[in-house]
Amino acid sequence: MSLAEAVRRHGVSSATVGNGRDRFVDAGKAGMDRSLPGPDGGQSWTERRLRHECEQLKIALAEATVQLRIWQKGSEFVDAVHSPTSRS
Repeated sequence: MSLAEAVRRHGVSSATVGNGRDRFVDAGKAGMDRSLPGPDGGQSWTERRLRHECEQLKIALAEATVQLRIWQKGSEFVDAVHSPTSRS
């Protein structure tokens, strides 16, 4: 149904119909973001996505930290290891 048809059918102004439509759409959007029951503990989709992203970032940081420590420990022994290509 068009806006003009709704105005004629219900005898109200186009602003009234438009405001009602906007409230309806906003309520629908809010309902989509509300907590959903289930195994996720009632978290919203946005909260679940952000928690998953946070976990992935924690894993990436842990892996980078391990790699950095390995690199740092390895660099302590570089001068102690004789290399056939070194001139010393």
